[in-house]
Amino acid sequence: MAEKLTKEGFNKLTAELEELEQKERPKVAKRLEEAIAQGDLSENAAYEEAKEQQSRMEGRISEIKRILNDAEIIEESAQKGSAVRIGSAIKVKSPDGAEKSFTITGREEADPAEGKLSYDSPLGRAFMSRKKDDEVEIEIPSGKRKYKILEVN
Repeated sequence: MAEKLTKEGFNKLTAELEELEQKERPKVAKRLEEAIAQGDLSENAAYEEAKEQQSRMEGRISEIKRILNDAEIIEESAQKGSAVRIGSAIKVKSPDGAEKSFTITGREEADPAEGKLSYDSPLGRAFMSRKKDDEVEIEIPSGKRKYKILEVN
């Protein structure tokens, strides 16, 4: 299944891949080389740590390559104020009356602390295809919450 990404998200993953392959991979290889030079690998903590770091890094490189290879880039819409979609910046009024801003993103780009909601998250799904002035109700563990969409850009 294709991973949906904004152009910004695609560019960030591409930059991360480049960083890992061109800068981090050589650093880890050097650490491994130095650890191996110390001899007796069975009790070499530096070697074990470097191997673990290499494994995590290679796993992330593979994951990014898979995502980028299968990515569906969601283009910015020229129709500001239309229905909420991936890439939309929205402003909503929460049940407590506070206004909050969110950007709807792909799964890889989501960062709720930064106001970036995955289209696939419960709140993101509730906002998708909705328009300005729509009220959205979402079920959360403590009950139902209603949000009113104030702006869609």
